Order: sequence, then C-alpha cells, then structure tokens
Amino acid sequence: MTRAKNSHAMSASGSATTSPRAKLRSSFRGCSSTPEPGGNSIIQSVSSLLSRRLILSNMPRRKCSSGGGRSYGRTAITLSSRVTSLFDILSEIALLTWEAFSSSKPRSARAIRVKPLPGQVRAKSRRLGPIAALICTLLSRPAFAQTDEAVTPFDLFEPERGEGVRISPTLLIFPSVEVDATYDDNVYNNSQSKLDDLVLSSRPRFTMRTDLQRHQFSLTGGADIRRYADIKGENSEQFDIQGNGTIDLAERTEITVDAGFRRGIEQRGTAGDQFLTDEPVAFDRKFGGLKVRREGGFLELMAEGRIAETRYRDTMINGLPFDLSERDSTVMRARVRSSAPTSHYSRVFVEASFNKVDYLKSLPLQRDSDGYAVLAGMLLRLTSLVDLEVGVGYIRQKFDNPTIKDVSDVNFHLQVEWTPRADWQITAGADRVIDPSFRLDALAIVHSDFSLEARKALGDRTLVSAELGVSEEKYQGSGRKDVRFHALVRAHYRLIDNVGLVAGLGWRKQNGNALGRDYAGITATLGVRARF
Repeated sequence: MTRAKNSHAMSASGSATTSPRAKLRSSFRGCSSTPEPGGNSIIQSVSSLLSRRLILSNMPRRKCSSGGGRSYGRTAITLSSRVTSLFDILSEIALLTWEAFSSSKPRSARAIRVKPLPGQVRAKSRRLGPIAALICTLLSRPAFAQTDEAVTPFDLFEPERGEGVRISPTLLIFPSVEVDATYDDNVYNNSQSKLDDLVLSSRPRFTMRTDLQRHQFSLTGGADIRRYADIKGENSEQFDIQGNGTIDLAERTEITVDAGFRRGIEQRGTAGDQFLTDEPVAFDRKFGGLKVRREGGFLELMAEGRIAETRYRDTMINGLPFDLSERDSTVMRARVRSSAPTSHYSRVFVEASFNKVDYLKSLPLQRDSDGYAVLAGMLLRLTSLVDLEVGVGYIRQKFDNPTIKDVSDVNFHLQVEWTPRADWQITAGADRVIDPSFRLDALAIVHSDFSLEARKALGDRTLVSAELGVSEEKYQGSGRKDVRFHALVRAHYRLIDNVGLVAGLGWRKQNGNALGRDYAGITATLGVRARF
C-alpha cells in the first residue's frame, strides 16, 4: 500500500482517460429508391412459367431466374421483372408458336433428365438453347429500383446469445456474465514511477423486457467488480440499473422515457483525479430523459431532454477523510433535430442543443453556467457502400460569474461508414463538446475526439477489430492542453451458441505539455462471456 501511495503522489494532476468514448452507430434513412410500378400480371405469369419450363428441359445444368435474382453475402437482392413493352408481347407470341410446332409428341411424353443415364448420349439442342437464353435475358430485365442495404461484418458475425427465460406470457429476462483478466503496466498513469498489476473483473448483467407487438418496456442492470492482485486499494465495485419504455403514438411517431441510477468511479488520470486519493473516487448519479421522435416521410423530427444529478462520496487521502461535496452538480440538457431529403441519396439536418450546469455549493467560486451549440450538415449516401454524415457549427458556454471568461469554439461532427466488402467495415468519427470541469483553475474543458476503426468478420464465429483514436482536452483559462492517443486490437470468438471468448491488446499515450501529465501504458485482456 505504501508503494502505491508513493507512486501515485509523484504524479501531477491531469487528464488521461484510457478508454475512448462509445460511438453511436446511426442508420442512414431516406435514401432507398422507389419501386417501379408493376406491369401486365397475366403476361408476366405466363412468360415466367414458359421460360422456366424451356430452361429446365434444355439447359439442365444452368440456373436462371425469371426475377433476375442475385445474392450478395447472406442478403438476397431481388431485381423485379416486368413485361410492359410491345417487344415483350411479340416475344411471347413467338414462344407460343415455337412450342406448338417444335414437336409432334404431347408434352406429357417428354422425359426431362438432369443427368444422362450410363451409356446414354444426350443430343444437343440446336435451337432451343439459344432461344431459351434470349427469352431469359429479355424477361429478366433489371428494374430501376434495387435494395441498397449493404451486408456488414455485424450481419455475418453471430455472437453468443441466449434464449432468455420467460417469466410470464409477455415478459422475458436475459441474464449474462463476463469475466476477464487484464494486465496493466501503468495502473496510475504515472511516467515517473510506473506500477503494474493484474486485475480480475466480473460483470454480471441482466435485461428484462416485454414481448409486445407495438410498445416496448425494459429493465437492465448489472455490476462491475474489480479485484487487483497487488494494489488492493484500487479494488472497486460499480453497479447500475435503468428502466426504458417506448410507446408508439402513431405509425411513425414514438415517445421514449428512461430513468436510472449508477454508482461509478473516476478513472485514474482523468481531469477529476487531482487529489492523490488512496482509493478511486466514487460517485452516485441519478438520471432520466424523455425523447419524442418522428421518422420516415419527408420531414423527420426529434426532441429530447435529459437531467443528471451527481453526488460524490467522501474519499481518503493518506488515511484521512476528504470531502468532495464541492463537486456535486446537476446538469440539464435539451436537444432538437430536424432533417429533410434533398434527393434519393441525401438529407440535410439542423440540430440545436442547450445545457445548464448548477453546482450544489457556490463557494469558494461561483461556477454555474449555461451554454448552447448549433450544428448544420448533410447525410449522404455516396454509394450503396459508403454513408457520410458531416456537420459544422458553433458552440458556446457562458458562466454566471462575470469574472470568468466565456468559452466559445467551432463545433463539428463527422461520421463515415464504408463497407468495401461484406466481411469488412471501416468507420471514422469526429465530435466536439464542452465538458464542465471540477478544477478551480479551469472551469470548462473543450473536448475533441477523433477515431478510426476497422472490423472484419472471419466467418460467422469470429470478429476482429482495430481502433485508433486521438482526444484533445483544452482547459480554458489555464493554458493547459492534453493530447491523448490510443490504439486497441480486439478479437471475439463464439465458442458455442451462448459462450464466447474475447481478447484485446491496448496502448495509450498522453502529452500534457508543460502543465499536464505525460505518460504511456499498455494493457492485455483475455476473458469469457456467456449469455443465457
């Protein structure tokens, strides 16, 4: 324990988040083509039947579909076939005439064999083969509209899953557990005196949800229990529980309500890790939100509001209790977003967000603030394999204390999804946000994230991924800027239907200039997860 304290006391305060923020994967909407109107259904039915009959009797080893179907990966992409022109009708008449005069035997007397019997020699057709191929080509004319959804590694990879336990006719519960061991060569993110250790983590979780046709209600919860082999002071227990309900008001309009509670800890080296505490700083957070969303049609709308109340628990420094109540705060946020199509393959959107930060204690310095951000951009489907969402705008935070300078900066957002092949997907993202700070020398942090990730499915059992990221934190008013880099390689293998193996190798490095903290570290993880 003394060894851990001495090592931690040598580190300067700073910001060093070792894991990147989760990125939400959004789906592209409003870019599928409109199906072509149908043609003459009677002629289409007859022509499909006749072309199929000729192909089977004269081209036994060749498959041809009157619908022009083709497969891509595991998802079928169907092309519609129509008989709508005068040329198509004349082709039908020629086909019927040929069948009437091509043979003097009745149809029932013809033998159709896919493979010749031993000793038999099949006579090659001189006319029906080319005619059948021509008819098949004419009748399988591609439609103007096709399905543009691309197959992704997530579609190919099938992770472990459980069937759940039905506790009532409309209620199911899905329990799961994850256990892993991680080696960290720099537990405190300290470059001067690094301490390594092995941590064992256990994460039991459950999801309980309804099985209804329209509305959806769920309750999720779990824990994260960490035990270190040597540095016992870093042992921690975290847990959370959250309820969520979605109600369909109309065909394209829904309301989502959620509320929950979380007991968490601050990661070593983050902006809040400044007191050199004997144990990780713990907090309790209550949160809730309301979202109204209308999707589909010409104009899509979304509005949401959220509130979070955070209370910090007392900690210990050199064996003495330390009060952290000056960090207690309530944060309220609101966001509205609207989008409309400009073509079959693009949409424009406008988004505005607002926030208000209130601290429970105003002494020794008034730190309450409110701010807003605006963003405008486009959602583009460059091809059926590339989706792009880009926006630019303005962000500002204003403090109630007139002696504190307001914070303003350029706002931006970027999300790219590229699927060059069915088993490959590459994503990139960039975002900016102003975070409240718990430091008296800098009351706001402009946080910018940039990430690049590649995923590859090796069949339906294995998924591998690699991620690179850069985070920049500018401490307004102090001149401090931390730049953090991270890289992570992961592999996920489904051992059996409900059990999977996971492995990962990570690297992190931070440059804190003259006022921050410089450090580097690596992690290696091996674990197992089960779903029931």
